[in-house]
Amino acid sequence: METEKKEKIDNITVVLMLSVALFFDGFQALLTLLLIGPFVNWLISIFAWLTFFLWFLLKGVHFTNNPKKILTFMGGSFTEIIPLVSSLPIWTATVALTILMIKAENKLGAPIGKIAKIAKI
Repeated sequence: METEKKEKIDNITVVLMLSVALFFDGFQALLTLLLIGPFVNWLISIFAWLTFFLWFLLKGVHFTNNPKKILTFMGGSFTEIIPLVSSLPIWTATVALTILMIKAENKLGAPIGKIAKIAKI
């Protein structure tokens, strides 16, 4: 009998995370249209970063074992702080890319960087 390995992030969590990311992005876009976004979107970005970082940690995702995950997550976070750029759906893209990396690692059984080194990519 083969035992199934439990995924760190299930499909329901994926939908919830992406919905929350879309909410943050939509709210920032609305505030930008109302001309107060450049002044307050950085606060929303900090709150979003804390939300997703804690959410990933609670799901057992650690960023220290894969530099690509932390670069993706932190890159999206820093991009969100830039005025007017924060109205773009960067949180949604950042969370989606992080989830895709986690799902790929679950399927392949090792961090993406180690698999690339083995395959000499």
